[in-house]
Amino acid sequence: MKFLLVCSQGSPETTGNLGEFRIPELNSIAALFGFEINYPDPIDTTRPYMVIELAGEKEARLLGSRAISVKHIWEYWADARTYDDLHTIIKPRNDLYDPYTGPSTTWKFTVSGFARNINLVDQVAVINSFRYLGFQGDIKLKNPQCEVGVFEEYVRRTDKEKGRELNDMRWVWMGRKICDTKRNMIDVFDLKKRAYIGTTSMEAEVSLLMANQALAAPGKLIYDPFAGTGSMLLTSAAFGALTMGSDIDGRQMRGKKTNIGDSAAQYGIKDKIVDCVVFDVTQHPYRRGEIFDAIVTDPPYGVRAGAKRLGRKEKNGQPYVPKPVPGYENVYSHELPDYVPATLPWEMTEVIESLITYALFLLRPGGRLVFFLPTDNLHYSDIDIPVIPGMTLISNSSQDYGKWARRLITMEKSRSVSVEEEKGVEGLEGLDRGIRRLVLGESGGSGTSTPKEEGEKRPGHAGFRDRYFAHFEDPEAAVKSD
Repeated sequence: MKFLLVCSQGSPETTGNLGEFRIPELNSIAALFGFEINYPDPIDTTRPYMVIELAGEKEARLLGSRAISVKHIWEYWADARTYDDLHTIIKPRNDLYDPYTGPSTTWKFTVSGFARNINLVDQVAVINSFRYLGFQGDIKLKNPQCEVGVFEEYVRRTDKEKGRELNDMRWVWMGRKICDTKRNMIDVFDLKKRAYIGTTSMEAEVSLLMANQALAAPGKLIYDPFAGTGSMLLTSAAFGALTMGSDIDGRQMRGKKTNIGDSAAQYGIKDKIVDCVVFDVTQHPYRRGEIFDAIVTDPPYGVRAGAKRLGRKEKNGQPYVPKPVPGYENVYSHELPDYVPATLPWEMTEVIESLITYALFLLRPGGRLVFFLPTDNLHYSDIDIPVIPGMTLISNSSQDYGKWARRLITMEKSRSVSVEEEKGVEGLEGLDRGIRRLVLGESGGSGTSTPKEEGEKRPGHAGFRDRYFAHFEDPEAAVKSD
């Protein structure tokens, strides 16, 4: 059965174009509920309308119960280049509309456009052109039993002679409404309305898309190791999952006057937030693996907040040796109650490698890792995504900002980690050395994509902070140098 999806193209002012996120989200929802989606060939996510095939209306409503990138789902009736062609297709298809034309069926007719506002006079003219459908029931604008929709798709072009932009109709689509989607949750979780936010809070639409790709659902435990102000915890919890967060900086999670708990209470999901704890993931407290159903996070990459880990810089190549605090006998600074541990900058390639290693051991088989990867567009290539046996790449979607992009990466744990492998990493100690520390990676296989040869191309996310503040204009940025 064919269905017409009326999709969002994102907002250039806020989230940018999120067209690439559409298919991974739909596939994730299908995987969550256990049904298949057949797509057109080729798939074009640059257009706001898409026809897909599902087993039936039940699957369409399940899709609508979670979708964020889609606005509405309609039973597909027809599409054409012009209205004349559309009428030619629709007129003989009594089987589509006869079941809804009886006197006891309330109805509504919607006319909408993409890239053009259609005035009321034109809308009425379009509706009247379909009078042959023969609806006999009462018109009901709110919750009718049958809603028929016609959608005009326009493209913009510039008229050089008249010096203005014109909209040309590209296509017209028609269908019967099945359901709305969960796109209204974007307004519910709008940062402007949230009790507690910070400079790094993830916008509502993107955090909801991430929760869908993490397969958040009741009975699942989801973890954010860079929780910050808790955006991913909140949206995952809104879909019914239990969530847990950690961060090296507890101030962001605790807040001053408000905190993550206040935001959770605002949405009625405080009972879904298991806890938020303070620790460095490279020195984490977990004593066993395969705990979580998903890890969903936005690692800090140095633009608004830099990634840090515990440690001190070596002096003259010598490791730091603790010394007693002056004025105290045999008392060291780390033993004082107000001690704040020293931290070191954490380079982006090491952050990502460590995160994937972390996920391999903490995820249950079939669990997902969903995270953002910032990249320099000029130097990015698909081989920049770190590879580790046991973690399968599911999707790689770009949110383009011109010279750079942030890529939403989704990986799935494809197998359980053996006892020998757990012993090999000694309970994940030394995680700061990432995939390179893994026995799997040290064997010379595909355990890591980190370059080791001088002059070899560095990943598009290597040294991202420096590239960003240099406006991505350093011609040597993609070449490793000592």
